Amino acid sequence: MIRHCVATFTLLLYAAAGWTGQLTPSLDSGQLTVLIEATEWPATLRKDLTSGLTNRILIRVRLARGAEIVQQRAVEIAIRYDLWDERFTMNVTLDGVAAEARTIRNAEEMQAALRKLRLPPLFAGDGVAAAQAHTVTAEILLNPVDRERMEMIKKWVAENSIPPADIGGRTAGGALSVTLFNRIFEQYAKGADLAAVWQETSTSRPFRLQELTDESR
Repeated sequence: MIRHCVATFTLLLYAAAGWTGQLTPSLDSGQLTVLIEATEWPATLRKDLTSGLTNRILIRVRLARGAEIVQQRAVEIAIRYDLWDERFTMNVTLDGVAAEARTIRNAEEMQAALRKLRLPPLFAGDGVAAAQAHTVTAEILLNPVDRERMEMIKKWVAENSIPPADIGGRTAGGALSVTLFNRIFEQYAKGADLAAVWQETSTSRPFRLQELTDESR
């Protein structure tokens, strides 16, 4: 288990990319939701999605009015590729409660779904002041790791690490450079409850609920 997590971190550290995604809020049957577009996912993600292992995307969404956080929700997307059926399943939960399950036929459709990722309804419209300006912020973490598992990995790295000066992060024997994990450890040092080697945050332009289009109509 530890070696699998380490291998995943190493791949993503070398492939981590910046996010230039766009958030577009809209209404769905009177509830506020968000469309996330043009996310620059890591280059290795396409290959990782067809590995047969489950990939998790955690999206923490905050609705704010000025500097005040009005509401927040957590969306988790679990994606698994069936090596036998050669299809993807995408299960979406909202604050731990099942919200949506989809079967996706191939890698091209999976990539398209991630390029235009519409979240489930997040916030009840009647709980949002319709005439006041709000923003939505989405923090995306790819395959996040909790603090307990991170401590296990940290111990493994300490026992198998090599000096930071080693070029490429590996010796002939395959030992890992401790510098590859600094990005993760620093997140915990700052008090993060979860950490991920690829994580990005974006905020929408200010909007008013009364100006949004209800996509369900």
